[in-house]
Amino acid sequence: MDYTGRERKVTLLYMAGILLLVYAILGNYVVLPGYIRFLERGGRSEAGNSFDVSVLFGAVKTVLWMYSFQLGVLAIVIARSVRDRLHTTPIIGIATIWLVAWSWPSLPAPGPWFYLVFGGFVLVGIVAMLSQPPSETTNRVSRTLFLASLAFFAAATWEVCGFGSTGRMLHPEQAARPMAHKILVTQSSKLMFEFLFAWSLLLASAMISRRATSSQ
Repeated sequence: MDYTGRERKVTLLYMAGILLLVYAILGNYVVLPGYIRFLERGGRSEAGNSFDVSVLFGAVKTVLWMYSFQLGVLAIVIARSVRDRLHTTPIIGIATIWLVAWSWPSLPAPGPWFYLVFGGFVLVGIVAMLSQPPSETTNRVSRTLFLASLAFFAAATWEVCGFGSTGRMLHPEQAARPMAHKILVTQSSKLMFEFLFAWSLLLASAMISRRATSSQ
């Protein structure tokens, strides 16, 4: 790809990412209220139909909103990867696999063992990362891993903030509803995975950078 073509692609990806992130915030006010009313009507439109144009339009808006933050961050991460000539394909592959897993509302359904095991992994990753000596050398692989870790940190940040599905700080009364409670449990588990992946990728990036420095 020539420089002009790559620059154009990067610009379009950045613009798409920013638009998706804006929609992720606005959706809390223009999409979420309608979705809640739809659920309260038992999955029917205002006209009482189980499926019509309004239901289809609402479904498209809702699905786009549910994925808007993740896709927006991914678009910006891909733009950065293309701009810096990093390993873009693995980033897209990992993101696709995670989005599929993230989309499954009932998984995981954890018990105490889950938080003990994966919470321990998170703590090990944090301690190992913070124990790494500084490195002045980076290569393409380490920078790719670092960029991927930022994507997972961004996803986890969104989940726990007031706009994300786990935080629900803007609508705390919704957490008491049976369906909302189940979603909060499964999403909090996915949140732990996001932190685990983020810290692990950051650790791998730091270790590869340190090895590159020592080999010089």
